[in-house]
Amino acid sequence: MPIEKENASKLRAIFDNAIDGIITIDDRGKLESINPAAAKMFGYNNEDVYGQNINMLMPEPYHSKHDRYMKNYHDTGEKKIIGIGREVLGKRKDGTTFPFFLSVSEIQLEDRKIFAGIIHDITELKKAEEHIREYALKLEHSNSELQDFAYISSHDLQEPLRKIQAFGDRLMQKESANLSGEGVDHLQRILNAASRMQNLINDLLRLSRLTSKLEPFIEIDLNEILAHVKEDIEVLIEKNQAEIIAEELPKIKADPTQIRQLFQNLISNSIKFSHPDKKPLIKITSSIFEEENYQGEKEIYVRILFEDNGIGFDEKYLEKIFTVFQKLHGQKYEGSGIGLAICKKIVSRHNGNIEAKSVLNNGATFIVTLPANPLN
Repeated sequence: MPIEKENASKLRAIFDNAIDGIITIDDRGKLESINPAAAKMFGYNNEDVYGQNINMLMPEPYHSKHDRYMKNYHDTGEKKIIGIGREVLGKRKDGTTFPFFLSVSEIQLEDRKIFAGIIHDITELKKAEEHIREYALKLEHSNSELQDFAYISSHDLQEPLRKIQAFGDRLMQKESANLSGEGVDHLQRILNAASRMQNLINDLLRLSRLTSKLEPFIEIDLNEILAHVKEDIEVLIEKNQAEIIAEELPKIKADPTQIRQLFQNLISNSIKFSHPDKKPLIKITSSIFEEENYQGEKEIYVRILFEDNGIGFDEKYLEKIFTVFQKLHGQKYEGSGIGLAICKKIVSRHNGNIEAKSVLNNGATFIVTLPANPLN
């Protein structure tokens, strides 16, 4: 078989068996050929469309614009869609429409010019996108309701709890002399439980506010954030004789209130889980690096390390420590088990990441990675 004939046969086989639609038109927009895949999409065969204007396969406004586009191309040579893929609508024989992605190529033959269009039906893709949008809206609505529920529930629990604390304190002050030693002990246990409940409610409120009351990102100096945090927990630092060593920290764009809470939670956590034989020592260091984000674009990141000399934890619990209500050391240490969950939520809101490394009884290091200029 001559090479030319074999090549023609191959091209015909490719044309006829291509999964995507292929249509060719002349330089006046008249249809010359349509492969089986395209014919099936539009509901026509080759004989139905041969010599017809390509705009018969287009709904408005594409139908009316096409002839003007072809005329403008002939007059000026300006190419608006040739060589550039785009999403358009097609019109079937029965009048219904469907979305597809169109790529147009200009082909110069020996004596004339033709145009070939590759058509990829994206009907199912569009349905999937619509389902994802609907699901995202439902999820957003559900999350909003859940946040409102958490906030309202926690807020409404405050009133009866305040009464328990108020009447319990009054009873302890005025009637403790009339109670037995066991009665005083029971009353003190009630007050301690009420205090723990108050702390738990406050933590739940802070957790719900992280997404219900968002502030815009502004440029903040992490050195100033750290200074404010040290003032806020000054009593805790002095009580535990803790030492905080920090190098010069960078500036980033962030929610200052949330980053302040992040620093406070991580530092307080290190002090709380200090080693019984060592004074708490927290070292805070940072580094700046460049990396591709999820969109494949170069972005500047800041990595902050909070390293302590405390009791640490077994790394088999790494997945648990950032989960709400997880307390690796049981009831030995006070707290609700929400602090690190709040840290994770803050970091996630800033499109960052938090992880930890530790050796049991030999300290822990919390590693916070944040984009220097995150999207709000």
